[in-house]
Amino acid sequence: MANESAYQEFTGKSVEEALKGACEAFKVGIGDLDFEIIAPGSRGVLGMGAEPARIVAAPISALGGAAPKRAGESSRPAPAPAPVREERAPRPAPRSDAPVERAAAPRAAARPAPRGDRAPRPERAPRPERAPREDREPRERRERSETTPEMISGGKEILETLVKHLGFEAEVRTTGTGADTVLNVAGTSPEAVDELNNLIGGRGERLQAIQHLVNLMLSRKMGEWARVTVDIEEYRGRREAQLRALARKAADRVKETGRAVQLEPMTALERRWIHVELQEMDNIATESAGEEPERRVVVIPA
Repeated sequence: MANESAYQEFTGKSVEEALKGACEAFKVGIGDLDFEIIAPGSRGVLGMGAEPARIVAAPISALGGAAPKRAGESSRPAPAPAPVREERAPRPAPRSDAPVERAAAPRAAARPAPRGDRAPRPERAPRPERAPREDREPRERRERSETTPEMISGGKEILETLVKHLGFEAEVRTTGTGADTVLNVAGTSPEAVDELNNLIGGRGERLQAIQHLVNLMLSRKMGEWARVTVDIEEYRGRREAQLRALARKAADRVKETGRAVQLEPMTALERRWIHVELQEMDNIATESAGEEPERRVVVIPA
């Protein structure tokens, strides 16, 4: 039996923020934390109707290795697929010697089948099946593979000018090589680091906006589509590590309960991190559900 008294409830603007509060309260890492997602949270519409994310968590050391019995709202089964509509068989063509009865019909009515003396229209070859959306390489990854040294140099110059105009005490450092090159904005003082963390945004929205702006300016400067990856205080690396750990935790919960676990809304790149992390795990499958910007990953038993 799990020690129910060891669990505490935590809230935040997102599941990530709630988990961060739990880790700080128990002074443990996310890998040493046992938690249940009660509600993934919602940003609402124009700030109205927003709901915080809620979790219950406890350090694993206080549970004696036992798993919780709680099943949160996030452990809902994945929605059933929509029923497939059966196609009706075409009506047979009327006999040429039979009288044809004319009836008033709207213009949108289907045309009669072709007469027997006309040659049938050749059948089209079936189109090759396309890979599922999540299995195809995302556009961001394809564009990054075409990054050139000229793009990196030009993007770094634009980003340095932008940071200077924003008044931050920071420098732009280049990490990685080739298509994996990242332009990371790093503060040069503790105060600047705190200010830059606020520039990232709750789920990296402001960081994404800055990267989009830099790429637009870079493309205009070079006269062709250009793309570089922008980061602030190495946020992307930390975010990827957190989401991969969250994915493994969700997979363990699915194996224990046999029920689907729905994660928080994520960007396309973040959802891909989840899919890649769990694609080799036995008895576990992932799929994406919902519409942008609320599209999220659902971890399901295979």
